[in-house]
Amino acid sequence: MQEQTKTTDATTSMPVEVREGERPSAVITRGVAMPAHHVRAAIAQAVARGQMSEEDGEEVFWLYSYSQEYNLREADLAAKMGTYDKNTLYQVFRGMYGVQKDGKYSSWANVIKAIKSFKAVELEEMKKKNIGIIETEVKKTVFAACDAALADGMPAYIYGASQIGKTTALLEYKRLHNHGRTVYLRMGSGWTRARFVRELALMFNNGVKATKCWALEDAIFGALSRYNLLIIDEFHLALETATEASAKAILEFIREIYDRKNCGIVLSGTKVGLEGLEGGKNKLLFDQLRRRGVVKVVLPDVPPVRDINTIARTFDLSLPTGEDLRYIKQLIQTRGLGVFIKYLQKAYAVTKKAKSPLTWDAFQRVANGYLALAHMKTENY
Repeated sequence: MQEQTKTTDATTSMPVEVREGERPSAVITRGVAMPAHHVRAAIAQAVARGQMSEEDGEEVFWLYSYSQEYNLREADLAAKMGTYDKNTLYQVFRGMYGVQKDGKYSSWANVIKAIKSFKAVELEEMKKKNIGIIETEVKKTVFAACDAALADGMPAYIYGASQIGKTTALLEYKRLHNHGRTVYLRMGSGWTRARFVRELALMFNNGVKATKCWALEDAIFGALSRYNLLIIDEFHLALETATEASAKAILEFIREIYDRKNCGIVLSGTKVGLEGLEGGKNKLLFDQLRRRGVVKVVLPDVPPVRDINTIARTFDLSLPTGEDLRYIKQLIQTRGLGVFIKYLQKAYAVTKKAKSPLTWDAFQRVANGYLALAHMKTENY
């Protein structure tokens, strides 16, 4: 059995577990220089002392995560908030605020009130900047699935073809529900369980560098709570490109995260993921994760006409009908919604430069040009 000792992280002044033959983990100093799982531990201590509620602790973690996203140190954050100095925030993130010499503890009520006021202002600013997302049915459906997973603390599954807007919607949801609540990770090709753990630990920004997988796992478990939503996009790659052993290990680790933290989880991928989870040879094993879900969404390969109309209005185009609509449907079915929007953007740029109006004829000329280029063959000279 390995001998375990305790050392102290110079940045956080909190105990860090170290196993025999391994150096203490180094802290990545981005934003407030403290690992996320240490902030969680400090919050838990303050809650246990009765200085604030568990819900108030989530407000403190929101502020910490905000500092990570915008790379703000205590002094920068204090200047932006305009209520507390850097020393007070230093004490807050380390659970030292309100700890008196006589052994008594004072309430964090005023601190929590200041954080909530600052958060309200920032969330309103975020809404004002939201001008690039198009309100399609796909986006609304993805948001509803994420809301359900977050509110109920349960897994949700989103399946759909490539290039229909899943990732765009998920990234927008993460942007609007970030600062400690929503964590987004895109699965890579051929990942092992160790690679998945390392990449997920890095999503917490202020995670730890470690040579041992157990340290990264501890950081992940320590940083997550039942208030979090974990989004894993392109998860079908674990079933399609990883080895069978790696696929099992990755999905079992995801299940362990849910069982230990009871946080919301969204698994999003193509219909390959649907077949892999519900119809593959490892169906019975993966069923342990699948049965924990509350929402299963299978998106259409081609979006409804109302989505096409919404996109048309965004570009100040007339609603397509007849041959124009048939052409657009065929394009979306073969190339995807993302390509359709890219062609629209190119047509918009071309017509704007020519000082002519954007029409469906102009769009078709651009689209046909790209399609012709894609089908060009190399001539032999």
